[in-house]
Amino acid sequence: MADQLASIMLLADSLSSENLTAKMDKYLNKHPVGLIYLDIKRFGEIEKKHGPITCQKLLEAWKQLVFEAEMSGSFGLLAHRMFGDDVLLFVRTKQGEADQVKVALLRLAQEIRAVFEKRLNETMALSGDSIELYAGTAVLDPGTGRTAENLLYDAIKEAIFEARSETDAEYRRLRMEFRDILVCRKITAHYQPIVSLSTGNIYGYEALARGPQSSYFATPNRLWGFAEKENQLYALEKAARQRAIEGFLPNDFNWKLFINLNANVIHDPQFTPGQTLAFLEKMNLTPQNVVFEITERQSIDDYASFTKALDHYRKQGYQIAIDDAGAGYSSLQAIAELRPDYIKIDRSIIHRINRNKIKEILLETLVVFARKIDCQMIAEGIETFEELEIVRQLGVHFGQGYLLGRPNPKLQPVPDAVSEWMQRHSSTV
Repeated sequence: MADQLASIMLLADSLSSENLTAKMDKYLNKHPVGLIYLDIKRFGEIEKKHGPITCQKLLEAWKQLVFEAEMSGSFGLLAHRMFGDDVLLFVRTKQGEADQVKVALLRLAQEIRAVFEKRLNETMALSGDSIELYAGTAVLDPGTGRTAENLLYDAIKEAIFEARSETDAEYRRLRMEFRDILVCRKITAHYQPIVSLSTGNIYGYEALARGPQSSYFATPNRLWGFAEKENQLYALEKAARQRAIEGFLPNDFNWKLFINLNANVIHDPQFTPGQTLAFLEKMNLTPQNVVFEITERQSIDDYASFTKALDHYRKQGYQIAIDDAGAGYSSLQAIAELRPDYIKIDRSIIHRINRNKIKEILLETLVVFARKIDCQMIAEGIETFEELEIVRQLGVHFGQGYLLGRPNPKLQPVPDAVSEWMQRHSSTV
C-alpha cells in the first residue's frame, strides 16, 4: 500500500496544495462526503511476474477507468486522486445518522470494487492472475465542527487503516488455509507427458503440484509463492514430492518422473536429505526413475555449496535437469556449473519457432552444444504441429507441451492425433 501512501501527512498536504480541501469544503456545506480508498492487491508481485511494461499498462487502464467514472458521475463520484496504484474516491452521501451513512458507504465501496475489478480484468487479462482490489472507507462529517483539512486528514488515515485491516485479516485467513493444506496434505499431483520425439513414445512425466481446486492456492504460482513467504518451501516440496511419487504408477518402469526442486530449499533449516529414497522404496520405485528439475536458478548465489548439496542425490542414482534454459543468463550459468543430465528449453524459444529463423538457429546451436556435453534436451511448450516438426528436424530428443498432453491427475498417453502424426513423419528424422 505504498508504505501507507508514503506518508498520510504528506498525502494530506499534497491534497491541500491541489485545492482539494477547498473543493471538499464546498460539498461539506451541503452534506457529508464519503471517502473510498482503493488499492490493487499484490501489485508488487504482479510487477515481478509480468514486468514493468505490463504494470504501466495496468496503471493506465486503472487511471482511465477512474477518470471515466468521475466524468460520467457514476456512483455519485465528486472527485478522485491517484498515487500510483492507490486511489482516493470522494462520493456524495445522504444525510443521516453516522452509522447509517457508514453502512451505505461500505455497500457502495463493495459495488465499486466489484465493477472496477471486472473492468480491469476484462481490459488486462493477466495470464494466471486476476486483478483484485483492497477497499477502505471513511466519512467526512461536517457536523463535528472540524475544519475540512482536519476531516480530510483523519478520513484518509481511517480509510487506509480499514483497507490495511482487511489485508491483515485476509493474510491470516490465507495462512490458516495454507497450513491446513500442508497438515492435511491437500495437494494433488498433475502429470504432464514428456515424449520421445524419435519414437513418439512416453519417456516420462513432469509432476506439477496443485492446491485444492476451489482454493486460492489452486494455481502453482500462488502455492509456491506463499510457501516462500512463509519459509515453508521445504515442507511444501516434501509434501508435493510424496504426492507425486504416490500417484506415479507407470506402465513402464523405465519411465522418468521429473520433480521440481526449488534452489532455495537447501537453505531451509528443515532440509534433511535422504527421505525421498525411503519413500521411493515404499512405492517400489528407484532413484533411477527420478529426475530433479532445478527451478529458481537465479537464487543460487553459491554454486559450490549447491553442487555439494546435489551430490547426495547424484550418488544415489538421481539425475538432474535445468529448467527454462534460454530464458536468461542464470540458466546458462547453471548448465556450466551443475553439469545437468537434461536441458529443458524454455517455451519462449519454442513458441512460433517455425516463423522465426533466429529462434531456429538458436535452438540448433543448443542442440549441438548439448550433444558435445553429452546432455539430452527437452523442448518445452510445444503447442502446434509446426513447432513439433521444427523441433524434431533439429534433433531435440524429447518434447513437452499442450500438443503432446496437458497436465492431468492421471498418467495420460500421447494423444492419438500426435501418435498418428509421429508415425507419418518418422521417416523424416
